[in-house]
Amino acid sequence: MQLPPILQRSLERMVAGQPATALEQTAIALSTRYRELSTGQAPPITTPLEAVAYAAWRMPATYAAVRAVFRRLAEAQPTFAPTKMLDVGAGSGAAIWAAAEQWPSLQRVIAIERQLAMARIGEQLMAGAGLPTVTWQRSDVLTIERLPESDLVVASYVYGEIEPSMRLTLLSRLWKATKGALIFIEPGTPTGHTTILSIRDELIKCDIPIVAPCPHTAACPLAEQHDWCHFAQRIARPAFQRRLKGATAPFEDEKFSYLIAARQGTPSTRGRIIRHPLIHSGHIELQVCTVQGVQHITVTRRHGAVWRQARASEWGDGWDVDHAFTLATSSDKTNG
Repeated sequence: MQLPPILQRSLERMVAGQPATALEQTAIALSTRYRELSTGQAPPITTPLEAVAYAAWRMPATYAAVRAVFRRLAEAQPTFAPTKMLDVGAGSGAAIWAAAEQWPSLQRVIAIERQLAMARIGEQLMAGAGLPTVTWQRSDVLTIERLPESDLVVASYVYGEIEPSMRLTLLSRLWKATKGALIFIEPGTPTGHTTILSIRDELIKCDIPIVAPCPHTAACPLAEQHDWCHFAQRIARPAFQRRLKGATAPFEDEKFSYLIAARQGTPSTRGRIIRHPLIHSGHIELQVCTVQGVQHITVTRRHGAVWRQARASEWGDGWDVDHAFTLATSSDKTNG
């Protein structure tokens, strides 16, 4: 995956306009502050230099995660064609770029961002880019009692930064604003997964359909194993980001946890591949979350089309559990 060319060029120009040493020092300081702060907090970004540093450091990875989740929604609901989007905690607008790439139907976006410096960067990056009409609302989402109704509502990397006592209030307001789909994305860490699980629990209590990634509404089997559910998306690092991070690898892998709920959705019964498939010379091992819990599925070459499907599958993809598990079970019995 790569950044949209227009966005990459805009970021390159923005980075080039800042003193290189100061930008690098600011980016490192921001990264350190984020790691050191406790859950429910986020360091303020108050200056243009800080906003550019943050966008250059984090925007590619954020874009990658959101784009990957949007693809999962599009796979689950192929006819979903949002025209209006609400982006809560929009930052520099990564989710807006990702949505515009995924859904050409998108016409209007309301972006809520409480940090003025970040909102300004987002506006500057989008100037003349041919994106849908974006209205930036510079305010704290918690002060807005009634959010504007939208087909697509996105809260990426923001819910976990909300004061815990206010999260249920925000969740209720976000769902009320949702006409189509509601998406949450958090870091792919144990803490991020715990945040997603808390959202999942509340949605299940309210009988709100969860479209992805979960194939069931039972307790999370990974959490019961003291593990956490997360996924990853690889994205090419632009040259300016490699310089800023002092990185040699041409790519980075953004790990994330997510949840998609939908008004008209029906919970998927397809399994979800929750780890990288292990490809061997004669067989492929898949770890799949299913309605029966986590299943370890083995597909061999003799399974033909299913083997080819397994070869093409990736971490995070859906999987036809009934068919694949039948094959795996018969294979296990034969080998036994």
